Amino acid sequence: MDRVVITKYGAAVLTFLIKDDRVWDIMGYEPSGNEGFQTGDILKAKVINIQKNINAAFLSLIPGVKAFMDMGNRDDIKPEQEIIVQITKEAFGEKEIVVTPNYSLAGRYMALSSGKKGVGVSRKISGEKREELKELISKKMENIEGFGAVIHTNAENAPVEAIDGEFDSLFEKLREIERKAQYSVPYIRIYSAMRPESEYIRDLREAPEKVVTDDPEIYEGLREDFRSDPGIYEKISLYKDSDFPLTKLYRIEPAIDEIRKRTIYLKSSGTLIIDRTEACHVIDVNTGKNTEKLSKDELILKTNLEAVKEAARQMRIRNLSGMILIDLINMTSYSMRNKVINALKEELKKDRLKAEFIDLTGLGIAEVTREKERLPLIEMI
Repeated sequence: MDRVVITKYGAAVLTFLIKDDRVWDIMGYEPSGNEGFQTGDILKAKVINIQKNINAAFLSLIPGVKAFMDMGNRDDIKPEQEIIVQITKEAFGEKEIVVTPNYSLAGRYMALSSGKKGVGVSRKISGEKREELKELISKKMENIEGFGAVIHTNAENAPVEAIDGEFDSLFEKLREIERKAQYSVPYIRIYSAMRPESEYIRDLREAPEKVVTDDPEIYEGLREDFRSDPGIYEKISLYKDSDFPLTKLYRIEPAIDEIRKRTIYLKSSGTLIIDRTEACHVIDVNTGKNTEKLSKDELILKTNLEAVKEAARQMRIRNLSGMILIDLINMTSYSMRNKVINALKEELKKDRLKAEFIDLTGLGIAEVTREKERLPLIEMI
């Protein structure tokens, strides 16, 4: 039974996905201090100045809060101009908020975006289903100009009625944003994005059986975000037992301790050694004692298969990104290599972020890339 557990840890808000009583994934973020602005918010801002040498503009979201915008191919933006923008990155350190003039709205099954054309489909959907979904949304967009659509992986097994209804809902919200934009003055927030923990729940491939938090503010925020979605709304609960904290009930503390460890022990008695370099993350796989009296090849295969599954989990709970190198134990046959590669690919498909197997080198190093989302969790906690 999948559960989502949300709690505060220092300055961070951590969302845990628990499968089979084990932490399977963690999403963390630090709430913005910039007047509550967050990724996904849509605002009417004012252009302060243009930096032609870097093809960028600096804007004022509200007095005292600036933002950076890459102008791309836009040459119609002028100082003092009022413009609708969407936040794509929150402020971090000395870096300002980043915005784009092309805004989008996402649902469980798709996203609609301004400034784009056509219909894209998640690469995780293939075959006839891919063409069927593309045709369905393309027909709905025949008479719509100025917007494009991207169909998410969650649409693969969804009822047509649900996909159809979500498209209509998202499109109506976009039209409402356009209407508000016409009559709004600068510094107005036209659309408030879902909180990150709510987006996380919405985007899960399967709805969780339970959503629980020990923070009253987060609880009220979840209820607000899912008020129109009874399938989630009815599963949200506030944990109040101060004598037995939520972090102990769901074994959250051991998971956080695990993130800090360099060495992870496998059931097969092998180990993963996880290090970070300037260029990438490195996961070194080692065998342990042969307690089952397996042949050398059998022990290597078993350890590598267990290692790629646990390595994929460590990427998720630590939020590792960029290039990740998994130094597997050297295998003597193509059959063994193919079994391990296929197992790794299957594990990466389960990731909510884009994670791809690139290659297995002659030295037995699996090259993986994973999409960046905020900081690695160890830096946040």
